[in-house]
Amino acid sequence: ATLALDTSNCPSDMSVWPEFHNGVAAGLRLPKAGDVGSGQITRTWIVYNRPGANPSNPAPPTGNNTNSQPTSQDHTHAGLLFALGLHGHLSALSMTDVYDYLTQGTVTTTVGILLGMSACKKGTCDQSVSKMLCLHIPSLLPPSFATMEVAPPARTAAVAGIGLLYMRSGH
Repeated sequence: ATLALDTSNCPSDMSVWPEFHNGVAAGLRLPKAGDVGSGQITRTWIVYNRPGANPSNPAPPTGNNTNSQPTSQDHTHAGLLFALGLHGHLSALSMTDVYDYLTQGTVTTTVGILLGMSACKKGTCDQSVSKMLCLHIPSLLPPSFATMEVAPPARTAAVAGIGLLYMRSGH
C-alpha cells in the first residue's frame, strides 16, 4: 500500500529543516579530514558545489534579493556545510568565503556556517570565528548595534558555537 502525504494545508516552509538535516546526513557520509586514503575536500569543491555556483547546478541565488525564494537545494547545502565543519573540512574556506555565505544565504546557511566553523575550530579559541559568532549574539554587541535583526535560529547557533569554540579552554 502507498500512502500519499497531502501538504496542501501545510505551511510552505515545512520542509526547510528536514532538507537541512538531509544535507547533514549526506555530508556525514564523506570522509573526515586527514583520514588515510581519503582525498582532501578543497575550497574549490565546497564553493563549486554551492547551489547556483555553476551552470550544471542552476539554483537561483538567495539572501538579500527579495525576488528569489530559497530552494530545497539551498537548505540541503546548508546542512552539508554543517557536516563539512563537523568533519573538519570548512577550514579550507577563507573568511571572505564565509562572509559571502553569511550575507547571501538563507537562515539555514547561516546556521550551517556558524555551527560548522565552530565545530571545525572547536577548542581553539580562534579570534576570527569568535568575532563572527559574537556578531550574531545581540547581547554581546554595542548599544549602537542594538537594532540589528538576527534570526532566532542564528542566535541559538552562535551561542552553541561559542561553546564549541571555547571548549576545554578555561575561558
